[in-house]
Amino acid sequence: MRTSIRAALLLAALVPLVIVAPGASSAAEAPQAASAQAPSSADPTRPTREEAIAKERYGRDDVTLPSRTVRHADGSVETIADPAAVRALSSTLAAGDACGSACDGKDPASYLAPMPGGPSNYRYCSTDAVTVYTKSNGYESRVELRYSPGCRTAWTRGCCYTSIAGFSYYSSGNVRLSVYNYDGRYNGSSVWTAMLDDAGYTYKACYDTQVGGPSVWSCTSGY
Repeated sequence: MRTSIRAALLLAALVPLVIVAPGASSAAEAPQAASAQAPSSADPTRPTREEAIAKERYGRDDVTLPSRTVRHADGSVETIADPAAVRALSSTLAAGDACGSACDGKDPASYLAPMPGGPSNYRYCSTDAVTVYTKSNGYESRVELRYSPGCRTAWTRGCCYTSIAGFSYYSSGNVRLSVYNYDGRYNGSSVWTAMLDDAGYTYKACYDTQVGGPSVWSCTSGY
C-alpha cells in the first residue's frame, strides 16, 4: 500500500513546468530538475521528496498565516497574509540563505535545491513554503503565490480548470522571467509552476480569465 501511494504521488508531480525569458517567441519546456545528490548525512526529521510533493499537491502541513480579504472591482477576491507574520517567518527560516538563480525553472517540490553550506543543507523548497496571497474569481478558480523563506523563491499554485502563470520583475518593473502551467485547464486538482528566484525581485501569481483565445492574466499583488 505504501509503495502504491508513493508511486501515485511521484506520478502526480510530473506536471508541465514552463519558464520563459522576456522576448522569447514561444514557450520552452523548463530545464529538467538537476540530479542533485541527497544530503550526505541522513536526517530522519528532514522532509522527503514525497512529503514535499504531498504538501504542494494536497496542502499537507501548510502553515496558515493571519490574513485579510479584499474584494476587487472586477469581482475577484484576494486574501492577503499579514506582512508582519510573513516577515517573522522569513527571519526564522531564511538566515541569509538562498539558492538564487540555480532554482529558476525548477520544481519546488521535487528539486533538491543547492544551498550554502553544502549537501547537508540542501532542501526541497516547498517544505517551508507559505501562501502569501490567494486570488480567486469567486467560483472554482483560484491562484496562490507560494513563497519559500529558506530558498527565497516564489511560484504559483492553482486550481481549478484554469491555466496559471507567474511573473518575476526587476526593481525597475521590467519582467525578468515568467513561468506557466497549462495542465490545470482540464482538471480540478492543484497544479503549480516552476519556481523563480525572489531574492531582490518581485513576483506575481496569476490565473487565466479566458475560456478560449489568448490568455488574459489576473494576478495577485506582488511579493
